[in-house]
Amino acid sequence: MPDYDDNYVSGCHGTVAEQLDEAYYDDRSDADDDMEKGRIKFPKNKLYGRDKELGVLRQLYGAMATNNSDEGDHGAAAKRISFAGSSPSNIDSRVVFLSGYSGVGKSALVAEFINQIQQEYNSASNDRSSPVLHFSGKYIQQSGGAAPFSAISEVFGNIVSSLNGEQENNKSEENARNYTRSLCTKIWKRIQSSDVIGPDTDGNQVLIEIFPLLRPLLDGSLVDNKNKSLKRMESISIIDDGGKNGEPSMNAVKESTRELLTLIASSLERPLILFLDDLQWADGPSMELLLFLLANDAQLKNLMFICAYRSNEVGADHPFANIMTKVTESKGQFVAKVDLFSLSQDAITQFIADSIGMEEHDSVTELVEVIYPKTMGNIFCVMQALEELVRKNALYYDMMYFEWRWTVDKVELANQVSADVVETIKDKIKGLSVIIQRLLAVMAYIPCTVGVAVLKELLMNDEDNALNEDEIASLLKEASEDGMLMWSIESGNYVFAHDRIREASRGYVAEKDREELLLRMADVLQRLGKGSKMEWCLYTAVDLLNSLPSDKVDVKDLIKLNLRVSKMAKSRGSPEKENTLLRESMELLKQCKWEDYDLSLEVYNAAIASECNLGNGDEMSTAVDEVLDHAKSLRDKFSAYLHMVKNLRDSKGYTAGAHEGVKVLNMFSYNIPLQPTKVDLFREKMKLRLAFKSRSYASLSNLQITEDPIFELFSEVCVDSLFSGQPRLLMVVAMTAVRRAIDEGISSHLSLILVVLGTLQGKVKAANEIGNVALALSENFRDNKADYSFTRFANYAGIIFYLQSFRSGVDILQQCYKDLRFAGRFDVALGSQLNCIYAYLAAGLSLGTIFESKLLVINEFCQSIDKSGFAASFQIHRQFAMNLRQSLDHPTLLNGPAFQQDTVLTKMSDEAHKMTLRDASIFRLQLAFIFNDTECMAEMLEILSGYPFEDQVISRFHIRACFQGLAAFSLAEKKYHAIGNQCLKYFRRMKKLGSTNAPPAYFFIAAMKKPTQKAFTAAIDSCREANMPHLEAMARERYAMFLQTRNESELAHSSITSAYWLYFDWGAHGKSVSLAQEYPFLKTVKRAKTGSHVSSSRSGGTTTKTAVSVRSYATQSEGVYNRQGTFEYNSTLKSRMLVKSKR
Repeated sequence: MPDYDDNYVSGCHGTVAEQLDEAYYDDRSDADDDMEKGRIKFPKNKLYGRDKELGVLRQLYGAMATNNSDEGDHGAAAKRISFAGSSPSNIDSRVVFLSGYSGVGKSALVAEFINQIQQEYNSASNDRSSPVLHFSGKYIQQSGGAAPFSAISEVFGNIVSSLNGEQENNKSEENARNYTRSLCTKIWKRIQSSDVIGPDTDGNQVLIEIFPLLRPLLDGSLVDNKNKSLKRMESISIIDDGGKNGEPSMNAVKESTRELLTLIASSLERPLILFLDDLQWADGPSMELLLFLLANDAQLKNLMFICAYRSNEVGADHPFANIMTKVTESKGQFVAKVDLFSLSQDAITQFIADSIGMEEHDSVTELVEVIYPKTMGNIFCVMQALEELVRKNALYYDMMYFEWRWTVDKVELANQVSADVVETIKDKIKGLSVIIQRLLAVMAYIPCTVGVAVLKELLMNDEDNALNEDEIASLLKEASEDGMLMWSIESGNYVFAHDRIREASRGYVAEKDREELLLRMADVLQRLGKGSKMEWCLYTAVDLLNSLPSDKVDVKDLIKLNLRVSKMAKSRGSPEKENTLLRESMELLKQCKWEDYDLSLEVYNAAIASECNLGNGDEMSTAVDEVLDHAKSLRDKFSAYLHMVKNLRDSKGYTAGAHEGVKVLNMFSYNIPLQPTKVDLFREKMKLRLAFKSRSYASLSNLQITEDPIFELFSEVCVDSLFSGQPRLLMVVAMTAVRRAIDEGISSHLSLILVVLGTLQGKVKAANEIGNVALALSENFRDNKADYSFTRFANYAGIIFYLQSFRSGVDILQQCYKDLRFAGRFDVALGSQLNCIYAYLAAGLSLGTIFESKLLVINEFCQSIDKSGFAASFQIHRQFAMNLRQSLDHPTLLNGPAFQQDTVLTKMSDEAHKMTLRDASIFRLQLAFIFNDTECMAEMLEILSGYPFEDQVISRFHIRACFQGLAAFSLAEKKYHAIGNQCLKYFRRMKKLGSTNAPPAYFFIAAMKKPTQKAFTAAIDSCREANMPHLEAMARERYAMFLQTRNESELAHSSITSAYWLYFDWGAHGKSVSLAQEYPFLKTVKRAKTGSHVSSSRSGGTTTKTAVSVRSYATQSEGVYNRQGTFEYNSTLKSRMLVKSKR
């Protein structure tokens, strides 16, 4: 043996080690090598037995990175991912549903997947400054104690944290910080230009209210160099009740969230990855939002959702199972389902060998044969089993041989391994210090990640025994070293290493100690919630207290807390959570027997509204009965009666709702008959005239504003009467409401009542007076955007279009649709959109592909919310446009890709069939007139004769009356002339009243009735002046047909040429082709100037030229643009026509 100097001594088993002082060996106990501590060092950053599943994820992401929708095979997915893709805005999002039992390795699979694609990108680009961005959120089992959207809130908080440069992997490199700043600026610019979530929009406010951690991103703080003062918030969300205008609708949350994710994802060079874990525990609002984002929305691009859940906890009737079904049906090839099963015995053998440092796998066979049957290949359970063997000294680290050993036989080893992993973890907790046990118990009852400051408050027993923040940080680190916790980079806090550890930590607390612990925690959380306004504190506090026996809590205080948190839940877009808490309150109230009258009334009224909004009729009736039995006054019973009316309307129809509402109104000393006679109506008009005292409706603007709740009931009865076809009852109720307003003051509901009243006036000037007053009054309540938009929509649809042009109302109705849809008022929103389309078509705006695509999007939205009646209407409009745009053999039939009339009608109820047949017949009649199909015109006139002539939807009635009149005089049969004269009379009356829409229809119908050159000239000029190119095209075609009968071929050719280009500019390309087939000379006609829709004919006479700016409809879907041309007055034709300007 060679000599060594005195600094060396023999090491174990012949090894040689440097001789240092004793402190060196003591320090080795704190070394990073866990084997030196007698702890197993489990392999990190290594995945076992998941190559196939990893390949599926890589393949999906690779398809996005290369903008390739071809799924290919999973073997190819293991190849290197190419990042040379197309623009992010063109990449369809992908969805992965990742299932498996608890502990099977779902999170580890996702972590390894992200690690691999990041490494490959770094290698391909040689740039570590721009990472593949990924963010995660996790639901926990006690979701009742969490704020709504908890995991999604966590994702958004992590996004803001990343953009703020807080995540550790971005702190070390200046390039990374520059990339983050550049990305943040790009996102902020997109937010600024967004009309959904831009500054000062409703969507911006909704996102801040629901996800307060987004505020720095949405108000520009991150870009304005204010991020240095921003700190990671402890809470999931923060209460901010200031300046709120009602509760945000769920649809507002959906569309705002969608817009934000779209803007973020489109700002990235590579697809964004969002990982939501444990979705089997997601709350109702999260489920609804997730379904919207994944299934119903094609706008989300450049984004990969990974949705993990426990397969054994999601059955066929679970809400998340429904989500997976709908998303799979909707997105098809862009959805993958990955099922993680237990690892094979070979994989577990490799894992155990790596964990205890055995190179030869055969050497761990005995351990594997014991552990594998107990754990069934669940890798988390395997880890717990190995640690259990170490705790029981059945498996130990031999410091003499520097290796892990076991000396007992296989039977004894098996006896030392528990089959219940939770019990195994409890046994491990038993070996920890008391203070760490308490720390874990406290953290186990908190549904979100919390920092040291909050834990300090929760762990405080008394001032003498208080821990400081450094001591708590040390305890957290120690618990992490014991494998109970782990550090989360995204949240910046310690979290449980696994849900089973959380479960075991809760279960470890004895029942007696548990009650004391929860009471103390609830007390601290209420104090924290009141002081720092951390919302999650109150959610958790009320959940903890509700879990305790009622004799352990102050019942009255708990009722108040439930009521308070229910209001918070409602304001955060979670009506289900609100309902749950109100039911808890009602259950507690049973012990109080209305001892606190005001509190009981408030709880029951809130519960009635909640149950009604959720459609829970039976539960609502129970609460209503409670109020009617115990309320002391009619005023206190009013809310119960109001919601009874709403519930009756929803369950039995508008007629039942209207009649029940009248009965309730009569309780307030009104005497409204259920079936008013003409005498009743006259009597009410006289009462209203006396109430006005010779003043006009405009005097209502001078009245004081009051929030009298009875006006809501008046409004409900008016709407129910309108939709149930009871005009007299509607007018009596509406006039009674106006009389009350004169006496008591105006309410936000009065505007809509006035609009409904105005639509039934029968006199256009009176209707317009009332409509203008309604608009003026609605300005006082503009903050309530839903009611404000409803009033505007109803006003335009039923009053304003009498006199104002349809073109002027298109954009307004479109905005009303957006606002009402955003507010979740889907029926009235679609009503507004339907009126917008009618106005669009009545104005003759372009039938281009943009118009068709808008109709397709609206139709898909109708189907997503199960509004088949509305969907059929929009399908009719789309098929109408397609019939005009395409060259078809039978253009007057509505049987095409958008709408199959016979198929759709056979599936409808009687009432829906009747309404849809009317709408289809209106547009088939228009097609029949355009294509001169006399047989179809006669058929449609016969069908429409079975419907009332008047229609309260002005734009729809305008189209119907216009083409009924034109078709009636196009047919030789005189029996149709009566309806033609009726239409002519209507438009004559409207023209005299000053309607801008009526003259083109009036002059055109008059020309069809008595065709003369003068009559057609007046019709053509009127159509052009009213900016209605579609009617001008038809008038010029009919004028050409008239000229042909007089053998004026040159003028006829000129007129038919103008009609040809007008049809073309309108978007009716199919009709243009039809004309070219009928008039072959059109095939050789060249347009003098692009966008000019009239050609000049110089057939003698003198001309006077005047340079003007005229409008062209060439390629515009909305609006118009100017084009220079010259009008010539032709003395022979006696009309002005457009010719190209000479330079």
